Amino acid sequence: MATLLLLPSSLSAQKNNQTTAKPAVTKPTAPAKPLPASPAAKDTAVAALFDKGAVLQWTKFFRGRFDDVSEVVLSLGYDGSNCRGFLTYSKSQERFRLNGTLEGVVLLLEELDGKNEVSGHLTGTLQGEQLMADWTNAANTLGSRLEAQEVPSKKVINAPCGDNKWVNRYVARWNNGRVDMVLARVNNSVLNGYLWIETDNKTYSLAGKISPDDHYEIQALLPNGKTAAHLQGSLKTPQATECNWVGSGEKRAIKMTMRENYQVGCLDYADYSSSYDAFYPRTRCEACNKTLDQRVSDWVNQCKTTIAAQKKATGPATRNALRASCWYEVTCWTETLFCGYLTFSESWQNETEGQSFNFDLRTGKEITFDDLFNRNFNPKEWFAEYARKESPKMAKFATDPKFREWLSKEGFTMFTIRRDGLELSTVFHPVYGQQQLTIPYSTLKPYMRKDNPIADLVK
Repeated sequence: MATLLLLPSSLSAQKNNQTTAKPAVTKPTAPAKPLPASPAAKDTAVAALFDKGAVLQWTKFFRGRFDDVSEVVLSLGYDGSNCRGFLTYSKSQERFRLNGTLEGVVLLLEELDGKNEVSGHLTGTLQGEQLMADWTNAANTLGSRLEAQEVPSKKVINAPCGDNKWVNRYVARWNNGRVDMVLARVNNSVLNGYLWIETDNKTYSLAGKISPDDHYEIQALLPNGKTAAHLQGSLKTPQATECNWVGSGEKRAIKMTMRENYQVGCLDYADYSSSYDAFYPRTRCEACNKTLDQRVSDWVNQCKTTIAAQKKATGPATRNALRASCWYEVTCWTETLFCGYLTFSESWQNETEGQSFNFDLRTGKEITFDDLFNRNFNPKEWFAEYARKESPKMAKFATDPKFREWLSKEGFTMFTIRRDGLELSTVFHPVYGQQQLTIPYSTLKPYMRKDNPIADLVK
């Protein structure tokens, strides 16, 4: 899953997921510490890449993923100066030759395709059993992150790309009120989610990272994107975490207990010129899963059709040129509700697409306007008027004419249920992100059915 290196930085701040803009890589600095010698494994294909009579100090195999999604296997040999080998995508079996140097722990490799043309570069480190590198295409306009671990053989495992992703729901009490926190681990160790604190009467968006030792650092964000607080804690024992809040001179220690855990489904594929990946939650509600499966499957099939129709002869200019990603966001998760968004982005489209989901976990059905509102109430017209009145209060609205133009054209086409109100949302934009307006339930209550499925949220 490659990323345009020249995209605005605001895109990288939006989805963890998914698409992280990276600057052109430079040669890393590292101490010239030689790797410990190890017996050379047998790989005649790698040995044949070296000059006749060359003595290999080692041959090693590594398995990893590009951007924590597309699995690859590397076979590398080293003769004391030169480092050569192969990189193979596990699913497509697309193979590239690697040629370069290893000085101390600093690894510099050219990626060459079947026509012996330079199709990319790997710049990083090989330290112990860990290989970490930035990949760029030949023109240095696309980039990905590769993290790989030494393995005993080059046998392909094809591990599911969702095997290290999850979404957890935590509950707590703080200051005589309820607290809900949802954390989702997506690719590249990124965390997102939300934190609802009843006594604050606010829902904060969460964005951060989890480190290899399971320590997390997260920002709690206000609707305007400003940071309300910094959160820290550990998920070494994921069933319970003490979340430490520091913001506006205030410190809070909130002891969280995991209420539920969902696994994450993932579909992916990558070859010379194309790649797609989709992440989506796997609930304990089979009917909900069926709906999510269908939406993701329909999108993947559309991607396959488009990629097949657009593919050209392979060459450095087409390396990873066709890319598509689907990611999710959870906006509300309770004993009875599971709500959020799916976002679909393709390199061949200027605009993204999005779908919201609002599941009643008791029935497996999606909650609609008809389920929420009285028959004589027209929610679409009412919401459009609400957005017209509230949009000028957004910070960007007054200062950015292009933002106003985009918002006027796009509109708030999706809605999800939140703890503190009904959220209206645009689709994701690579510059402006995903804009939302929250309508408090106290404002909507006069128009809502008494038997609506979220009556416990409507105060």
